[in-house]
Amino acid sequence: MRLGIFGTGAIGCLLTFKIAKAGVHPYIYSRRESLIPLQERGIIVHSSDSVEVLTPPEFSILESDKKLDVAIICCKQNSVSELTSIAEKHLVSNGFVIAIQNGLGHLDRVASIVGRGRTFGACVTHGSNRIGPVEIRLGGEGRIVIGPLDEEKLAIRSGLYEKVVEILHESNLFPVLVSDISPSIWEKLLINLAINPISAICGVRNGALLTSPLNQLAIDVMMEGALVAQFEGINIDFENLDNTLNEVLISTAENQSSMLQDVIHGVPTEVDWICGAIVERAELHGIPVPRTQTLWDLVRGLSIN
Repeated sequence: MRLGIFGTGAIGCLLTFKIAKAGVHPYIYSRRESLIPLQERGIIVHSSDSVEVLTPPEFSILESDKKLDVAIICCKQNSVSELTSIAEKHLVSNGFVIAIQNGLGHLDRVASIVGRGRTFGACVTHGSNRIGPVEIRLGGEGRIVIGPLDEEKLAIRSGLYEKVVEILHESNLFPVLVSDISPSIWEKLLINLAINPISAICGVRNGALLTSPLNQLAIDVMMEGALVAQFEGINIDFENLDNTLNEVLISTAENQSSMLQDVIHGVPTEVDWICGAIVERAELHGIPVPRTQTLWDLVRGLSIN
């Protein structure tokens, strides 16, 4: 199995580390700013009681002529098309892409490059925080939910898919297979909608959203998005969303959301694919989402500064 990982942020480093420790040799594609630290230091992984370093030959930098069976795209939304185009050149004819992003729209962009039948989505709930170039701190264990964009085409590459799932099991990533990835992507979107923009605007860690008045605001924003999801025909357990949100806030109380980290570091956020995606779909259905619109505007204002 020739498996490539495109992106060396929190999730890319987590997957590389876990998969390599399971005895599978991953190939990493990284931009220049991360390439030198990768080659010089490897991937540094902090856990609650240890620090481990993953170095070559446990992984390799992807070379231009290397062919891959599977490419995992785990970058920010604004880099999805670029990295997928690069990955497509490395894929064998029956290979496929697994895309792991926050927000909406990435799977359609991946599919426009590699085809719907070669496009899979995934949602990761394992805790991983980037604390430096190719350096992460592990959080709580979670799972990876994975499924095809087009279930009808799954049989064509079922053998390869099963092998990937086996690797994820052996890597203690706890894969959960679904026939339709859309509900999982939407559920993650709604949780991100509730947490990311508020934490970024207020400059607080996730746990602060358990307190009044931020908790009610987070729930209200999430429910705006949930109404849009219903109009989109998404099958989610809407009644328990507030409980799910608070469970996430408790388990990640000390974490800085990815959007807050982006604001702190002065890099583009993914607010257009989170708040913006909800606003755009709400407009199509004629649904007012005033809180989401306001948060979208405010985070974009932070980005200007």
